[in-house]
Amino acid sequence: IAVSHHFLSQYQDLRCSEDVKQSVVVTMGTFQDLVAEKCAEYFERFRRQTFVTPKSYLSFIDGYKIIYSEKIAHVGTLAERMKTGLCKLMEAEQSVSQLSEELVVKEKELAVASQKANEVLQEVTVKAQAAEKVKQQVQKVKDKAQLIVDEIEADKTVAESKLEAAKPALEAAEAALQDSITGEVVELLAPYLDMDDYNMESAKRICGNVAGLCSWTQAMVDFYAINKEVLPLKANLALQEARLVVAQAELAKAQEQLDAKQQELDAVQALYDAAMKEKQDLEDDAQACRRKMSNATALIDGLGGEKVRWTESSAGFQTQIKHLVGDVLLSTGFLSYAGPFNQEYRSLLLRLWKKEMEEKLIPFSPDLNVIGLLVDNATVSEWNLQGLPSDDLSIQNGIVVTKASRYPLLIDPQGQGKTWIQNRERDQQLQVSPQPPIRRRC
Repeated sequence: IAVSHHFLSQYQDLRCSEDVKQSVVVTMGTFQDLVAEKCAEYFERFRRQTFVTPKSYLSFIDGYKIIYSEKIAHVGTLAERMKTGLCKLMEAEQSVSQLSEELVVKEKELAVASQKANEVLQEVTVKAQAAEKVKQQVQKVKDKAQLIVDEIEADKTVAESKLEAAKPALEAAEAALQDSITGEVVELLAPYLDMDDYNMESAKRICGNVAGLCSWTQAMVDFYAINKEVLPLKANLALQEARLVVAQAELAKAQEQLDAKQQELDAVQALYDAAMKEKQDLEDDAQACRRKMSNATALIDGLGGEKVRWTESSAGFQTQIKHLVGDVLLSTGFLSYAGPFNQEYRSLLLRLWKKEMEEKLIPFSPDLNVIGLLVDNATVSEWNLQGLPSDDLSIQNGIVVTKASRYPLLIDPQGQGKTWIQNRERDQQLQVSPQPPIRRRC
C-alpha cells in the first residue's frame, strides 16, 4: 500500500474523489496479495509454478497509470465531440426560435413596405395617366406646330429661290432707273413695245437722243414686270417668317410643357422605384430568413432521433469516465497477473477483484469485458486473420502478448501462438532463433 501510495500520490489524471483514490491505493496491494495466494493454490492443483514479485507489482502500478491516461483521453475526446454535437443542435434550436421572431418582425415590415409601395403605385398610376394625357395633347400641339414649321420652311425656301432667280434682273433694272413706273404707263407703252422697229438699233439710226428714250422705256417695262412678281414673294416671305416665329414659339412652349410633365412623372417613378426596392430588399431578407429557418428545422428534424441517442451517449460517457477508475484497475490487474493462469483461475481472479472493489466502493462497470476495454474488434479480427484462434482465452493471450509491459513466455504446444506472432511481425522482419528442445522465448 505504501508503494502504490508513493506512485499514485502525484498522479493527477484520476477523475475520482480522494476517498476513491485512497481505496484504489489499498486495493492494489490487496490484488498483489490475492494473486500470491492463488499462485500457491494453482500449484497445488495443477502443479504449475508461477510467482508474483515486486517487479510484477511495479509493472501493475505503472501499467495502471498508462492505460488510465490513454482511456481517459480517448473517452474524453468522444465525450467532447458528443457534447459539441449536442451544443450545435441546441444552437440550431435557439437559432430557429430567434429566426422565427425575426421573421415575424420582417413580415410586419414587409406588410408596411407593401402597403407603402401600393400607395405610391396608385399615385404613380394617377400621375402617369394625367401626364400621359397631357403628353398626348402636347404632342398633338407639337406635331401641329412642327407641321406648320415644315410648311413655312418649304414656302420660305420656294420664295427665297424665286427671289434669288429674279435678283440679277431686278438689280439691272434698278441700276438703269431713277424712278418707278405704274401699270397704266406700261399699258400705254405696250403698243410701242410691240412694234418691230422699237428697239435700240432702229432708234440709233433715226436719232441718237431717241435711242436713249427707247432704252429707258424698255427698262421701265422690264422693271415693272419683274417687280410685279417679286413684291408678292417678298410679302409672302415676310408673312411666312412671322408665322414661323409664332409656330416656333408654340413648339417651344409645347416642348417645355412636355418636359415638365416628364420630369414630374420621373420624380414619381423614382419614388415608386425606391419603394419597390425597399419592398424587394425586405422580401429577399425575409426569404433568406425562411431559408435559414427551414435548413435549421430540417437539421433538427433529421437529427431528432440522434439527439436522444447523443444525449444518452453523452450521459453514458460521463458514467464511463466515472467507472474508468475501477475498469482500468481490473483490466490492468488482468494484464499484469492473469497471463500464467488458465481460464478458470483468470475468471476466479476477476471475481475476487470485483468483490474487493465493491467492498472498497470503487466504481466499475458491472458488465465489464476486459477484452473489450483493452482491444477493439477490428484488431481482434486482424489477429484472427493472422492465425490467432477466436476463443476468449486465445484473445486474452493476444492481449497479454501485445499490451503487457514485460516480455511474455508462451507455452504453445500446438504452435498456434508461434504462427500468429510470425504472421503478425512479418512486415517488421521478425528474426526467429533456433527452436529449443522444450520451451522457447519470443
